[in-house]
Amino acid sequence: MTASLKPVVVLIPGMGNSARLWSAQVRDLSRDCEVIVADYAGAESIDEMADRVLAQVAAGSFSPVGFSLGGCVALNLAGRAAERIDRLAFISASPFADSDQVIEQREFLIEQAQEDYDSVLEDMGKFIVCPKGPFARETREAVVVMGKELGVEEFCRQQRAAMRRPDYREQLSSIQFPVRVLCGAEDRVTAVSGNRYLADHIPGASLQVLEDTGHLLPLERPGEVCGFLRQWLQLGHH
Repeated sequence: MTASLKPVVVLIPGMGNSARLWSAQVRDLSRDCEVIVADYAGAESIDEMADRVLAQVAAGSFSPVGFSLGGCVALNLAGRAAERIDRLAFISASPFADSDQVIEQREFLIEQAQEDYDSVLEDMGKFIVCPKGPFARETREAVVVMGKELGVEEFCRQQRAAMRRPDYREQLSSIQFPVRVLCGAEDRVTAVSGNRYLADHIPGASLQVLEDTGHLLPLERPGEVCGFLRQWLQLGHH
């Protein structure tokens, strides 16, 4: 099999995530795919994040996987590069813009992070990871490590980009390629309802929900996420 025939999978991390988020999936998928872990550090908006992702992908078709805020980046790509996308997967995602209440929470988080970033990361790990999962402790530790890898400036930049992101609901019915959605039943960041909204409003999309799982699926449930992506890669192109 020549490299050009391998599907190109673009793994788009969420807020506060480094490439470490996808380590299990990169190991698993690299056997059969060309895997790119997108990096949008420094971007001030979802548009700019999508620009940076596209710049990392050579010409030709690709299959994006958007995790959390990366799901918004994937929706942006679906709007502007639809002809290049073979299939799309969302993990722990949502099409909704931030409510006023969430924007206030983010502004408070930015203030807190500038005062004591380490404790913000510790608290975040406890909040977003389901304690009942098999890798809960390792995932909470990874939240802190990834946050330190990105640094407080990037954390604040991503929070601001998230606050200003558009609402993507209008766009969903026009998506023409195969789509699958995966989320955790205990997700306190992107609730099951938002993931279900994506699956219900994108033609032909379907949703899978993992029990006893929080927000950080690629780390909390690495094997299940790899299995989900392998099944998704079998889906035909439009």
